[in-house]
Amino acid sequence: METTHRAARTLLTAVAGVGVGVASLLAAAVTVGADASPYESTVRAASTSSATSVGATEAPARPEGPADYTFLSSPDFMNSDLADVSKLRTWHRGMPNSWNSSYATTIDTILDGFESERPDDVFVAGDLVDGHWASDDDRTGIFGPTRTYAERKAALKRAADFYFSEWRKRFDRRDLPVYAAVGDHDIGDNPWRGGDDLAKTSLKRNSFNVFKRSFYKHVLAPNRVAERPHGAAHDTAYAKYVSPEVLLVTVDVFQRTGGNVIAKLDRNQLKWLNRTLAAAERRGTDWIVVQGHTPVIRPVRTYGSSALYYKGGATSPFWRTMARHHVDLYLNGEVHTVSVRRADGITQVSHGGTVQMASTKGEGSTNYLLGEVFGDTMWLRDNRFAPRAVDFSRELWQYERGHRPVIRKVVRDPAQPIGHLVLTSDNQLVHSDGMLTPLTFS
Repeated sequence: METTHRAARTLLTAVAGVGVGVASLLAAAVTVGADASPYESTVRAASTSSATSVGATEAPARPEGPADYTFLSSPDFMNSDLADVSKLRTWHRGMPNSWNSSYATTIDTILDGFESERPDDVFVAGDLVDGHWASDDDRTGIFGPTRTYAERKAALKRAADFYFSEWRKRFDRRDLPVYAAVGDHDIGDNPWRGGDDLAKTSLKRNSFNVFKRSFYKHVLAPNRVAERPHGAAHDTAYAKYVSPEVLLVTVDVFQRTGGNVIAKLDRNQLKWLNRTLAAAERRGTDWIVVQGHTPVIRPVRTYGSSALYYKGGATSPFWRTMARHHVDLYLNGEVHTVSVRRADGITQVSHGGTVQMASTKGEGSTNYLLGEVFGDTMWLRDNRFAPRAVDFSRELWQYERGHRPVIRKVVRDPAQPIGHLVLTSDNQLVHSDGMLTPLTFS
């Protein structure tokens, strides 16, 4: 595409003020709180910016013929430690398992749905696993002895290697190319300082690099992506042209600093991001998609989430860098439901959900965004796998007790559309409906 196309973006953003500006966000009268319960959305006083009702799922006619490029995005897939530990040499008869026929069926149904969309690539913006491996609460010894601190750290590494490896194999067996970002659960889940059990938070914090090395080895290394930053995020941030006119940039929003872990790009990664996006602009790239785990523009809907946000929000150097280089789409997870926010010409889509969420209405369950590129237009559709059957009578075993899923959950097939969005590559939104209608506040 000619470089004048990108120049037109700059003019549109500066003159027309596309989207919701920072000042209007700060002035918005919004009531937002932490999750009162896993069944309550935390966004209130929100209205939609479209005349179409939130429940509507009818979009304009899709262009005929195959798309130039198709991606599927499903953050927080799976956000659970679901794999057959009986494969391990340390497992023997009578030990518990983090796997059963119900979840085998559910995961197959979801991945069948992914596969049926025929995506060129799958994006997963973090939280592949549950990651609660700091203590063997039932003293099973499945990942080794845990009598000493060193043994607990070694067991944590074995759990990470096992669950990350099993997660990646599910995509490889189906020949689905997958590009993932690090989520908070992939590094042990927040908090990493304080909390009710100081021994656990200390182990998680001190195992920060253990988590990330395992994530890289089993999830990212098979992709062999060369374009990476120097420094701490070298293994976990990367950029790749997934199509001649579509650049995917995956950022690692988590860094360890000051005895804690925070959601903020480190300095080297931010410099690399700036260089990478500037090069894409000079090339005249039609579409720049960035994925990271946490929302940046707030508030968004949340469901059963700790609601982590990127430090600094729309005023952060990260967001300003994306705005300066006219990023089209920022994809994030963390919140287990769907929201669209627009600011500075960027469309932020917060979406995804977990396999283990068991609301009978489908809140929090796995959903995915299908993106189809037709030249200068991108068509987005979000689909959700609502539960068909849920058994609350018992819980499935997990290494730690705190996040054990219900014993049985079966999802409906196929997933149902819950919203559409149509963008143009000069940062315009030309259609939205359902859950993909941008949130506005008064």
